[in-house]
Amino acid sequence: MIRCLLLGLVMAVPCSGWALDDVEMLPTRKRLEAPKKESADETLSEEREIVYKVVVRSKSFKELQNVTVKYNIFYEDAELGSTAKPEVKVAKGAQAFASLINNRPEEFMTDAIKLEKASLGAGWYFANGASSRAKDRVVGVWLKAFGADGKMIGEYANPSTVSKKQAWKD
Repeated sequence: MIRCLLLGLVMAVPCSGWALDDVEMLPTRKRLEAPKKESADETLSEEREIVYKVVVRSKSFKELQNVTVKYNIFYEDAELGSTAKPEVKVAKGAQAFASLINNRPEEFMTDAIKLEKASLGAGWYFANGASSRAKDRVVGVWLKAFGADGKMIGEYANPSTVSKKQAWKD
């Protein structure tokens, strides 16, 4: 009897506000164009630009108004000839949606990020013992969706540990 009564109380309490799973976000990495290659006598370098195409979908049963999706893309900026650990940088931005209708996908593209890959030519090396190769790489993507009242209504992180290892930049 008490169990049923408690269960009834839990079910009877109205849920105000939006849940954290009201907005689903799925980013996909895209390469903008063919890599640009440059070479000098002692170094070879390649530069490529990437963007993320983000599909945003409302999982709420009602239309969501004035939703803003903010993103942080973390990447390592490796420097050729350096023995230091690569610096982690962040590309950030936001996209606003006037309304999101249940299960109707909306999409946007993030700003482009330049990633470089460089290496020394054959027979060359660094006297300080640094690696003869350096390659920038994406560390993770972190997205947050906010409702009209400023409360977070959705979150996505890939890998899931990026939200623990990196600080959100607004």
